[in-house]
Amino acid sequence: MDVRRFRGFAALLATVMFASACSSADPAMGDRASSILPDTSRREPANPPVKVDPEPAPAYKTAVLLFNGTGVSTSDWQNTEQIVKSMGLSYQLVNSSQLDSLTLDQIASFGTIIVPGGSGGTIAGNLSAGTRLRLRQAVRERGVGYVGFCAGAWVAVGPEAETQNTAAYGFAVAKGAVLDLFLPGGRAPTAAMVDVTFSASGAHRQLVWWGGPSTPEWAGGVVARYDSGEPAISETVAGKGTVVISGPHPEAPQGWRATAGTDSDGLDYDIAIAMIRSALEKLPMERTLAQ
Repeated sequence: MDVRRFRGFAALLATVMFASACSSADPAMGDRASSILPDTSRREPANPPVKVDPEPAPAYKTAVLLFNGTGVSTSDWQNTEQIVKSMGLSYQLVNSSQLDSLTLDQIASFGTIIVPGGSGGTIAGNLSAGTRLRLRQAVRERGVGYVGFCAGAWVAVGPEAETQNTAAYGFAVAKGAVLDLFLPGGRAPTAAMVDVTFSASGAHRQLVWWGGPSTPEWAGGVVARYDSGEPAISETVAGKGTVVISGPHPEAPQGWRATAGTDSDGLDYDIAIAMIRSALEKLPMERTLAQ
């Protein structure tokens, strides 16, 4: 049997398994709708890398739009809120109905959008088609940053990014095939601690994984890789905005480790902070991690 086709089938099978389990679990498990088939062609989208000397970020009224709507894990958005507070950033919690009511100008008044973990299909399915398009326009046309953890990563990427078409899945703020499920050790546990290696420094970190994807092979934009070599954290310029997404959970609270397993190096909030700063300041994570 062709190995790539077998791996694609295994990823699809595992995705369907996770889609049926995500709705009952509070810790973030980023699923796709089970009817959406993965693209296993591994096409490499020609998105530009994040610049070391970026163009000035647009002025914003509020630094962070933190989404806590239907489908988002309660413990995840609450912990992400504490991280944002620790950074001293202004922010607003926005649920599904509130996001649906915001105009493009109102969304564009934020510096960056953060979508935590949960159920990707439920998150996107509880927002109107118009809202999903406005999110894309805010990032690509107005320069708003985007940070996605797990489910937030799942819904960020789609082939429709450069169009005005509603995405078949998620928001498609960044160009690429719909993401594939990552399988720690080739299996599908409920949760796990996964080793990731940062591309620039070679440093290893243990991160909580809870049903997350492999992120895209964006040219110059793979920040960290799983031990399998698949991307775990990726960044890119999407139109005028900067998109930073993670398959595992650097924002995960300590309590998640009771299910995920032993963590050899402790909490990973510094990585979550670097992701938020990168999207907000339009800087590569290599720079924000070093500061």
